[in-house]
Amino acid sequence: MGRRSLRVRVVNHRHYRIEVFDEIGGGWRLLVHAPGSDARPEVLRNHVPNGLEELLAEARERIDRRLHRDVGMTELP
Repeated sequence: MGRRSLRVRVVNHRHYRIEVFDEIGGGWRLLVHAPGSDARPEVLRNHVPNGLEELLAEARERIDRRLHRDVGMTELP
């Protein structure tokens, strides 16, 4: 049987959608959906019952780095 989880909220950051799941039995799982994309979401998880804010901070940092990298690639020299 698979691990049980419960979606507890959805957070938006810079047009990305972050679904927050409580992994029943301990920890958190985040699904990070890029705007306008049908690609599979990026998955972040931890096994720390009180670690949600840290995991959300990591997701936001990854989004910011990705956006910064994408902007840098489109700039002219």
